[in-house]
Amino acid sequence: MKESDAVFLDEPLANLDYKLREELRDQLPELFAGRGAVVVYATSEPEEALLLGGQTALMTDGNVVQFGPTAEIYRKPKDLDAAKVFSNPPINVAPVTKQGDTIILSGAVSWTVSGPAAGLTDGPYMLAIRPNHVMPVASPDHSVKLSGRVLVTELSGSESSAHFDMDGHSWVSLAPGVHPYFVGEVHDFYLDPNHCFFFAPDGGLAA
Repeated sequence: MKESDAVFLDEPLANLDYKLREELRDQLPELFAGRGAVVVYATSEPEEALLLGGQTALMTDGNVVQFGPTAEIYRKPKDLDAAKVFSNPPINVAPVTKQGDTIILSGAVSWTVSGPAAGLTDGPYMLAIRPNHVMPVASPDHSVKLSGRVLVTELSGSESSAHFDMDGHSWVSLAPGVHPYFVGEVHDFYLDPNHCFFFAPDGGLAA
């Protein structure tokens, strides 16, 4: 490859088969390291951005919604649009209300708030939580019980995902291992309240 000061790559792995894409994806950081060039890599896959690190510009509808260190954007999206862009499968979103020391997700789902969210003023927010923090089994971390009707199931071999309807909102659970889901059944899921984002009515990150 001819040396240059800048390299522009637009979805370079998009048309490759799955196995080759995974192999090359793992080699990308080594390929770019030490080149002394600016590499601009366009991708629709959040996993590729996280793998490459560096600086990321999140775009939606042709506009940059957030720019900065990749890991920082992932951990702290500035608004709901940024959180949606940087999540695959799609991030789960639903309206909630903070009332005193309680977060109310629905009439049947609520929990005692802790951490940064405890300082929020009472009122309405949009909750967002990534699918890998919604599990099909309870644990000390995944302690808030949800129930929803399973709409679609997927098995990748090492992970199981279930799309389910909860009070009219489509949610996704992404869990390691194989889990027995059946389309149409009502299944229990458990979210980790420590990994919830709370966005204000204007879309900005509140906690």
